[in-house]
Amino acid sequence: MIWHVARKELTEITRDGRFLWSAFIIIVLLLTSLGVAASRYGEDRALREAATREVRSQWLNQGVKGPHSAAHYGVYAFKPSTPLALFDPGLNDYTGTVTMLEAHKENQASYKPAQDATSLQRFGDLSGAMILQLLIPLLIILLCFGMISGEREEGTLRQLLSVGAKRSDLVWGKAVGVAVTLGLVLVPSVLVGAVLSGLIVGESDPHDMIDFPAKVAVLAGGYLAYLAIFVVVSLTVSIMAKSSRTALTILLGFWILNGLLLPRAAADVSRQLYPTPSALELSQAIRVGRDRGPHPHEPNHPNHIAFREKLLATYKVERIEDLPYGFFGLALEADETHGFKVFDRHVGELNRRYAMQNRFQQAIGVLSPFIAVRSLSSALAGTDVDFANQFAAAGEAYRRNLVKVTNDDLKRNTVGWTTFDAEWRYKAGDDVWKRVPAFDFDAPPLGDILARNWLPIAVLAAWLFGGVVALLSVSRRMKIDV
Repeated sequence: MIWHVARKELTEITRDGRFLWSAFIIIVLLLTSLGVAASRYGEDRALREAATREVRSQWLNQGVKGPHSAAHYGVYAFKPSTPLALFDPGLNDYTGTVTMLEAHKENQASYKPAQDATSLQRFGDLSGAMILQLLIPLLIILLCFGMISGEREEGTLRQLLSVGAKRSDLVWGKAVGVAVTLGLVLVPSVLVGAVLSGLIVGESDPHDMIDFPAKVAVLAGGYLAYLAIFVVVSLTVSIMAKSSRTALTILLGFWILNGLLLPRAAADVSRQLYPTPSALELSQAIRVGRDRGPHPHEPNHPNHIAFREKLLATYKVERIEDLPYGFFGLALEADETHGFKVFDRHVGELNRRYAMQNRFQQAIGVLSPFIAVRSLSSALAGTDVDFANQFAAAGEAYRRNLVKVTNDDLKRNTVGWTTFDAEWRYKAGDDVWKRVPAFDFDAPPLGDILARNWLPIAVLAAWLFGGVVALLSVSRRMKIDV
């Protein structure tokens, strides 16, 4: 009986010209978004790979110069992008793509496309994720709002039940009909889009493909659960509402609250509860903290003098030339070590507040499955705040190793030199530059992503379970007449 009802619903839906036009528009939008995103992804990746090779070549072939000058010259680190980012761009346009790694400075990621965007950017980019998160649920509502209430208003519900159809079979048959209809629209579109995107993008970097099949499977499961939630909720409201108009009003209100109002409110409230400093305020706080360091470039600075006297007393010598290590290298090392502590303190607090904001927004996902699926989707695509923070941490670790290599070379090879001579006369060559490996950053494995995003998964599961239970409950008590 369930399949007979499902086939009847499938036939009626596919004969409806409004549905056909809506499905056609969604297919075009989905394919267009994936095609444009794939083209952009391919171009960005080609530029990133070319720039990475150029930066590495410049570092290795910079010739003979002072190690500290080379550390100031620094390198650029480019944030990678996983193939799933072309489906869900997430926060990519807001978190920056390039970081300058150099001595004495902890630069933030720059080149954020959102800075050059128009005011329309606030409404979001057209992407596959946005279509599945907002447009498909709206289509589900338009398909389901009158499935039961409409049958009741037209008097056909009593006829269906009079021929022996069970209430539960009727409801689940309609649910299966909607699911099959959506499958006919989405599955071919996603498969065609994936193939076209793969052809445009070409072979991906293995570092970006870590656990890729498993991530795709989890992503598909998350979206299936999300769309199923809208099916069961829509049918539940259609059963309980007194009329189709009432059902449509309630469901549209739920759609607006779920996808538009609650996400924005959650973001605003989280920022109020856990405020974060601006980029300027953060850089100023770090600069003030670093100013308490030994100032290796300023021999007459009180901090420098105090550091020098303490060092001479520690090694029990009269002059810096008598130290067992190059003094300038020691001063640079001490300055960087002090700077590391300052940076870790301020940025650690910033990341802690970001994490609290994220947890608060995920908790609000209990009221909005949209927030839950958006969090899970961007995490799996590598376009969330956690991915950006991991890239920043990897860049900072690389920067610290770079300055350690250059400072260690100064410590070893400028023993007995004055500060001026060590800074301006000593030169290093290719053997030092080769000690700094190429920057590398891998996409996080699936296990790490799931460990950080267990709450969105639990929310989706709870919504789906609760929706199924509610639908089973109301279907048993379904009214036959208006």
